[in-house]
Amino acid sequence: MTKNFVAGLQESAERFRADQRGSVLPIFAIMVILMIVIFGAAVDISRSVNAREKLSYAIDAASLSVAATLSTTVMTDDEIEQALKESITANLDGAEFIEAALDNLEFAVDSDAGTVAVSSSASLRSYFIDLGGYTRDHFGPQFLAFGANAQVSYSKFDVELALVVDVTGSMSGDMETLRRASKEVVNILLPADEEPEDAKVRISLVPYSQGVNLGLFANKVKGGNHYPVSGTCVTERQNYEDYSVQFTDAPFDYYEDSDPPPLPTFFGGGSSRCSSTSAMVPLTDNRDILIPAITALTATGGTAGQTGVAWGWYSLSPNYLDVWPSGSVGAPYDDDETLKFAIIMTDGDNNRYYDFVEQRESCSWTYRRGRWRYECEMVDVNQWFEYGESEYYDNTSSTRQRALCAAMKDAGIEIFGVYFGSSDTSTGARNMKSCSSEGNYYKASSSSGLINAFANIARKIQQIYMSK
Repeated sequence: MTKNFVAGLQESAERFRADQRGSVLPIFAIMVILMIVIFGAAVDISRSVNAREKLSYAIDAASLSVAATLSTTVMTDDEIEQALKESITANLDGAEFIEAALDNLEFAVDSDAGTVAVSSSASLRSYFIDLGGYTRDHFGPQFLAFGANAQVSYSKFDVELALVVDVTGSMSGDMETLRRASKEVVNILLPADEEPEDAKVRISLVPYSQGVNLGLFANKVKGGNHYPVSGTCVTERQNYEDYSVQFTDAPFDYYEDSDPPPLPTFFGGGSSRCSSTSAMVPLTDNRDILIPAITALTATGGTAGQTGVAWGWYSLSPNYLDVWPSGSVGAPYDDDETLKFAIIMTDGDNNRYYDFVEQRESCSWTYRRGRWRYECEMVDVNQWFEYGESEYYDNTSSTRQRALCAAMKDAGIEIFGVYFGSSDTSTGARNMKSCSSEGNYYKASSSSGLINAFANIARKIQQIYMSK
């Protein structure tokens, strides 16, 4: 009996163990399914997070790209949309959600606030949550949606820039460097792929030596139809009677007390040593005009830096409507949507200036009443005279140049001064320091330094008008 009882207990224990193993298997299976679902959900969520980061980066990059273009160019809605899509496509190359992101792209431009807002959304199919379609249909979403948006500012401003460059004889060995540096400015501010009519930047080119070659515009400012004039080299002007105009941007025909105005009220043509190929170009947004003009720059003559500064100012002035073509006249100074800049560059010291002389003492030896006499008398000359002078900081030409720079800055023009040389104490360097607005002086002691200085100034101008 005892043996039978023990045997029964053993049999019951075996059945219990068998029943226990059978109950664990379903529980284990359920746990495996839950682990797969949890793991799958984690993978899918990670995929969607990564996808959102990619989309966000693409939206940011596209927004910044369009904002940069809007800062320099007028764009239609179609052009903005095309630019956004091209940028997003480039940054989402190969992404499985790219078509949805492009289809859901939206943007809004606020021209009053100067902002562009861009948004898009997409979704990913939840592949890893699915187990034969059951878990996705009953426990999880079929798609994981995500989106991104960005809002960036762009410049509402137009830009006018006078590029005033030294083409005196001392630059003869560095003209190719100057050409490359000047072209860098144009390439940065007026990109080659930009249509001129869409540009928001206009640039004037003002090469100077002993004067400025004004080309077709010279005749009018040197005497108009009232006086016979010759040559295209224009120098400076001086005050006349009660009109203090020498250091202003008053129009060339300011004098109205008589008709015709007196010859001294016009600009001088005291020099014939302007570079014949280095003609001034009034404000233009057409690089096809600027680039050839820069290519044609050649060096000759002495240094009358004050004339370069003066005509750089007049190229930006709203008061020269009667000189420049209508599309080349500077905006009014109270135009809050236009920023005015000038880059003034030299490699040397000023040594020429000009004054109009109405009468001049004429002296000669004459034989009279049996003896030689040295006699002088005042004679009418009525013409501009060129004066050479020693190169020092307080000479006439440098003093006039600094006075013109100060008046330009008072008018609201921001000046960048560039000295191409190695001495910080030279007259040229000191003049450029004085002419420059605060923080805008550059010294370039090598060819690469000059090219980099011009490029850095162009980028700084970009940053200024894009951040305003």
